[in-house]
Amino acid sequence: MQKNTLKGLVLTRHAIYRHGRLLLQYFIKTADGPAIIEVEQFDVICFCKQIDSEFILSHFSTGIRIEPVSLKNFNYEDVSCVYVKSTTMLKQVLRIANDAGIEIYEADIRPEQRFLIERFIALQAEFAINAPLSQPPYNTDNHPSTHTYLASKARRTEVNVPVSMVSLDFECSPTGELYSVGLYGSHSALNEETDLYQKVIMVGESESIDNKKFDSDKLSDDDIHWVSDEVSLIKALITWFKEYDPDVIIGWAVVTFDLALLYKRCQIHQIALLIGRDEQALTWKVEDKYRPETLSLPGRVVLDGIDWIKAAFYQFERYSLEHVSQHLLNEGKAIDHVENRGQEICHLFEHNKQALAFYNLTDCRLVWDIFKKTQLLAFALERAKLTGLEFGRVGASVAAFNNLYLPHLHRSGFVAPARAASNGLESPGGYVMDSIPGFYKDVLVLDFKSLYPSIIRTFLIDPKSLVEAKFNPLEDDVDGFLEAKFNRHNAILPGLIASLSLQREKAKQDNDKPLSQAIKIIMNSLYGVLGSKGCVFHDAKLASSITMRGHQIMKQTKVWIEELGYTVIYGDTDSTFVWLGEKHQIKDINKLGEQLAHDMTVKWQQRCLDEYALTSHLELEFESHFSQFVMPTLRGSEAGSKKRYVGASKDAEGQLSLTFKGMEQVRSDWSPLARRIQYHLYFLLFSNGDVKSYLNEQLEQLALGQFDNELIFRKRLKRHVEEYTAKSSPHVKAAIRLCQITGDKNKGRRGALIEYRMTLNGAQPITAVNESIDYDYYIEKQIKPIAEPVLALLGEGFDSLSSHQIMLI
Repeated sequence: MQKNTLKGLVLTRHAIYRHGRLLLQYFIKTADGPAIIEVEQFDVICFCKQIDSEFILSHFSTGIRIEPVSLKNFNYEDVSCVYVKSTTMLKQVLRIANDAGIEIYEADIRPEQRFLIERFIALQAEFAINAPLSQPPYNTDNHPSTHTYLASKARRTEVNVPVSMVSLDFECSPTGELYSVGLYGSHSALNEETDLYQKVIMVGESESIDNKKFDSDKLSDDDIHWVSDEVSLIKALITWFKEYDPDVIIGWAVVTFDLALLYKRCQIHQIALLIGRDEQALTWKVEDKYRPETLSLPGRVVLDGIDWIKAAFYQFERYSLEHVSQHLLNEGKAIDHVENRGQEICHLFEHNKQALAFYNLTDCRLVWDIFKKTQLLAFALERAKLTGLEFGRVGASVAAFNNLYLPHLHRSGFVAPARAASNGLESPGGYVMDSIPGFYKDVLVLDFKSLYPSIIRTFLIDPKSLVEAKFNPLEDDVDGFLEAKFNRHNAILPGLIASLSLQREKAKQDNDKPLSQAIKIIMNSLYGVLGSKGCVFHDAKLASSITMRGHQIMKQTKVWIEELGYTVIYGDTDSTFVWLGEKHQIKDINKLGEQLAHDMTVKWQQRCLDEYALTSHLELEFESHFSQFVMPTLRGSEAGSKKRYVGASKDAEGQLSLTFKGMEQVRSDWSPLARRIQYHLYFLLFSNGDVKSYLNEQLEQLALGQFDNELIFRKRLKRHVEEYTAKSSPHVKAAIRLCQITGDKNKGRRGALIEYRMTLNGAQPITAVNESIDYDYYIEKQIKPIAEPVLALLGEGFDSLSSHQIMLI
């Protein structure tokens, strides 16, 4: 039969067993809709040394074969490929090998993953179809059905198909009983012109919408599907999934809360949760571990907003939906008392279900709008295209490195090592120069563009090249650090970085921010992976050849800049801070910054060519010009601090803009009051304002209780409160007291956000309303430490403030 092909995005990938045979199953999204691809007659693969083959075979009578291959391990020993029929048998091989001290290579690569990465397939794939296996595209209920196809081959391709997405959110009682589920989405999530869909499935008696009840005109009768009870809600939702059939589900804590709750309620009612494609069930790979990495939902991708907003390097003091949506959208939840939303939700369910439906839908829409504003779906898609990680998988830098590196390594004649090679040796961290503290005018910041990836690319740092130079040394090998040498021919990692760099430059030219950000994160993670003990390629010689070369580059750059008559007052990993001097006559400072960056780049090109016969990919960029700059001292010392500074520059409209690094202003363990005051102190310092008058005014208002809402500390418990051995931490003390006041032990569980103030009785939760605030604590421990460095620059001291003196009387 003539083979046809099918192109699509690989949404989920699975290894299943049918009639005792391993089957690879891929749910893909094509231009014509979803489909299932099945690949039969596939073995689970790993590798062993050829000399160990007979020993392993002697323990099995069937189900395994071992064949020599033209590959070597990192000790230049010949290896064989081990083929077994199941992951259960693989575990037996690993047990036998471990007991005998035999190394097994690449046993952690899952078969459904290996099939794709060996073919350089990430997200976009084209499968050679042998035969369709399924029924026509609609089943007897007139619901869309997913075609199943048998395939034998696949290759990488480029394909863009519309992705349907829904934002999902449950409202429930304090005991977890489901009240309603909100659904808000589109059949083409990346197309802004596509009509949006909204629906709430609500427990209750049918009633017509009266928007006057809840001050809204955004809800109609068709938007609410009324059901009689929780069981009917769940069944209606399962039916909805069959009909609407979304590719992607998003939400806020949608895995750890919403889907976990839905699963638990289905268990209580003994309902099969068939919301995956092809009517497959939602399951968890590890019992009672409701995490994104343990979720299995065939054919659908789940993106948790909290995880992905962090993955895209957005930073917030808190990651509640209310806090993030207020910051990004200037809009919050459709409820009056967010802090008591549990009680208000119960009240609405009893007395105003229409308002609850609107609240439920608003939460869904806020998540949708956050994803749209930050382009998180596009970012997740681009990350999957680049790394070969499952679409929707967060983190997993080591797995991403393996996906990128292994197919090239195999074609170069090697298998990955069985374990890291460092044997206790560790590489130093990034270069941090001793700073020269002070208050400066005109400081330039010069940054090396992607310093560590550029070092890898320039000096040909690569696991395979390290091994080749060790066992087959050549005269032109490149010196690294810790006696490392690198073969300069056909290095893998530098080539991967070169390809990523070209893609990023094109993404910038095309203004494709999601792709540019995804590439940046991947490139910067490569050093971290090589420096991680969890990576089998980890070797201190590799990591040190990156970081120690970085030290060398930063120190030499400082020498070259100071030879021109400027002063380098600080350096940090890849940034150099250059003071132009007190009496400089430079009119166009930005032009000087560009020239300095260019000159240093040229010097490194010449140095690499002259000393190493290498092409330099080191590029220094002019990052910013601070018209005023403060490098503080360490507290109680005259030595300069590190990773802490404040700079003032002009924005596009000529307004003063402040940049804080490592200061209390950017640290969540300081009160909002301290951070606000610190910002204004430096703003006044840089704009010649009256610092002392401002501080006196703030201290007076503090004593009058006008800032009580800014005295709240917020910190999460990293473990259950009873597991803390030292109870001295303020947030732990507050958590213990909160559990006592409320009688709710869940308030002290790991991950709980503790909000507290410092009172005359120590740290107390904000619910302890009768406690007197310890204003002296906030003055001495919060305001004084941030005010003294500014006052010292003006030749003043904190004790000279009139308000402070009055408070001491």
